[in-house]
Amino acid sequence: MPNPVVSVDKSGKVPVYIVKKILTDEETKAKTRTFLKDDDFPVVLKTDADVYTEDGELLLRFRKDVLSENASTDTYNALKNFAKHASTDRGIASGSKQGTETRKKQPVTTHIIGYFDKWSVSQKSTFKHSGIKMPSRCRLTSFNLKHPDMWKACLPLIHEIDEQYKKLCPKEHANQLKAAKSTPFHIKGTAFSTITTNLNFRTAAHTDTGDWPEGFGNLVVLESGAAYKGAHTGFPQYGCAVDCRQGDFLAMDVHQLHGNSPMVPADETSMRLSLVSYLREGIVKKCRGATMYNAERLAKRLDNWRKTQKNKRR
Repeated sequence: MPNPVVSVDKSGKVPVYIVKKILTDEETKAKTRTFLKDDDFPVVLKTDADVYTEDGELLLRFRKDVLSENASTDTYNALKNFAKHASTDRGIASGSKQGTETRKKQPVTTHIIGYFDKWSVSQKSTFKHSGIKMPSRCRLTSFNLKHPDMWKACLPLIHEIDEQYKKLCPKEHANQLKAAKSTPFHIKGTAFSTITTNLNFRTAAHTDTGDWPEGFGNLVVLESGAAYKGAHTGFPQYGCAVDCRQGDFLAMDVHQLHGNSPMVPADETSMRLSLVSYLREGIVKKCRGATMYNAERLAKRLDNWRKTQKNKRR
């Protein structure tokens, strides 16, 4: 692969890279759903950097060791068991060849926490059969509902992530924060509604279609066990990736095709839990000015209905 770096300006505190396309738009599109390799990234950044395209568009900002160890450890401990369960909700990012509506999707260890703009098929079915009215078009995720103490333990790190986003991408953050505040379905004090968790999950090349279009994705990594290699996050069209590790912060244009190189674990204890913080565009569109429902009360009503149905079948 050719070197994508056009120039590097090291006159400031943080080096500024200008990168060019090493793949055509057609070649980049063909990478969608494929698993990227080390060869796709001639440049892997491991220190502070700002990267722009030749067109002057910000591609990423990367900062080392800016997040606190305590908040990172608390969040990992809160999420480690939840994150281990497999899900089939990632479609293209999982590398599945079939559409997201099929039953042939690749199961991967990925989940969402925070808020979401869709109810699942099973949830809709429960509302229909119970006669209980769906309280809103948006909802809390099951993690928030079932594990409120664990969610609380994650909040300090999420707020640190938001602070870095505001510091490094003030224009994008301000726009996104304004949109987030228009609905109660956002993480208070931040520009985010949702966090995606990925445990030892090598995402295939994809774009994040549900994110706020004028915002950036915010990636951090939590680590445990034996040290691993690889798992670089990057953009194949520009041949540029980042080695994001615990304590680091990466703001990235997730509307560009991106994915991960292979993770090489040292042994079975090697754990890499990535968190991507963002605002769901659907939440703003569907639930602007909405009222937050009482999730605990709703859960109790649904549980009572399920118990009644169970007793009827006896």
